[in-house]
Amino acid sequence: MKFMGAALLAAMLGMSLPAAAADAVVDRLQQKIAQDPYPEYLATTLVNEVGPRFAGSDGYEHAVLWALQKLSAAGLKNVRAEPVILPRWVRGETRVELVTSGVDSLPLTAVALGGSVGTDEYGVEADVIRVESLEQLRQLSVVQVRGRVVFIDWRMPRTRDASGYGQGYPLRAFGPAEAGKRGAAAILIRTLSTANDDAPHTGGTLYGDAPKIPALALSNLAADRLAAALRAGAATVRIKLHTHELGAVYSSQVVAEVPGQTSDIVLLGAHLDSWDVTPGADDDAAGVAIVSSAARAIMKYAKKPKRTIRVVLYANEEFGGSGAKAYAETHADELGRHVLAMEADLGSGPVWRLGTRLPLQAEYFRRALLAALAPYGTEDGPRDDRGGSDIGVLRDAGVPVLAPLQDATRYFDVHHATTDTVDHLDRAGLRQNVAVYATAAWIAANWAEPIGRLPPPEPAPAP
Repeated sequence: MKFMGAALLAAMLGMSLPAAAADAVVDRLQQKIAQDPYPEYLATTLVNEVGPRFAGSDGYEHAVLWALQKLSAAGLKNVRAEPVILPRWVRGETRVELVTSGVDSLPLTAVALGGSVGTDEYGVEADVIRVESLEQLRQLSVVQVRGRVVFIDWRMPRTRDASGYGQGYPLRAFGPAEAGKRGAAAILIRTLSTANDDAPHTGGTLYGDAPKIPALALSNLAADRLAAALRAGAATVRIKLHTHELGAVYSSQVVAEVPGQTSDIVLLGAHLDSWDVTPGADDDAAGVAIVSSAARAIMKYAKKPKRTIRVVLYANEEFGGSGAKAYAETHADELGRHVLAMEADLGSGPVWRLGTRLPLQAEYFRRALLAALAPYGTEDGPRDDRGGSDIGVLRDAGVPVLAPLQDATRYFDVHHATTDTVDHLDRAGLRQNVAVYATAAWIAANWAEPIGRLPPPEPAPAP
């Protein structure tokens, strides 16, 4: 191997193999994955055979059956469905119009935010008040906001590291609650999208104990139209939104394994669900393909690992994290045997740096990973990365986390939108991700020393 001497890696892995054998396993994995179109096949069939798979919907139930069949066909073992209770929310009719004169109006393309309440049958018609940030909204009084439609007009920047989404997420998550506290009739948010198109992106919102008001995202083009109308003077919008919640439903999420020599577990996670408005190619058929293909490659091209490698295709990452909570409850008695967790949930762009949250005793392990990933140009990343949302429960229980950080430059063009289709997938990026996950999982599963545990988490900051 080019990335380090064979004897060094073999010693780090603590394997009783010939001197070059440890290198040879990683080398074989990386070479075979580079030639294998399986990840593209798997992501494409999930999108084309199942399509949208929102928690609680028939589409999600089809996805569970799809996953059970595909993981079994891939040769993974102990393939099973585990129980989870899911919410059921339906968006219904969605219509937003800019009133231009009298009864005339101009349609504005919009999508309800997940969990939004609807309007009554007559809808809402009200003047618009524009702000550019949560801080500006919080500075407004009840008198200024009551009975009006708040428009948060903030354009998300394109970034490689997804920091643009980190800046914009609080607007969608907490903006509706802040507007509701001030008596707004509804709220419109410029979509959290880096594409200058007419496809609005959905996503969840958090009302807390604030009054619930209709909450929608406008496409970037629709937001431009509304902003132009406000620059020219006042603007009035009509909104009709017929969302409703149904009772919780019993469902499943899917687990499969590469059995190891011990009961210790290296977990590879992704979420099986998508939002209802999208076929979810990058979010998260790509992640499903990455972790499933990595486990399949180890099963086909490596030897039996010391520790078990477990794939978890979580339910309902998008709308409440039910699957993550259910997994932690179902496996409470073995959380102490989870030695490491990784999650793929940032599309199909190539991994460009490795984020970690590891105990101090795992420094040699981290260095070994970076050396093994050197052929892919993977740089050292943040040491305090929280990993994906589904493995957060594990992280808080002390499980160390790896976060292969992908290039997100194009990801938020289609995230949570109807445009998240298979033509947007980065097929070379998919294979590179599979190689990164398989390499990291193999090394972690065969690491000679205990990786250790994380300290208790610090309290989350107030929004």
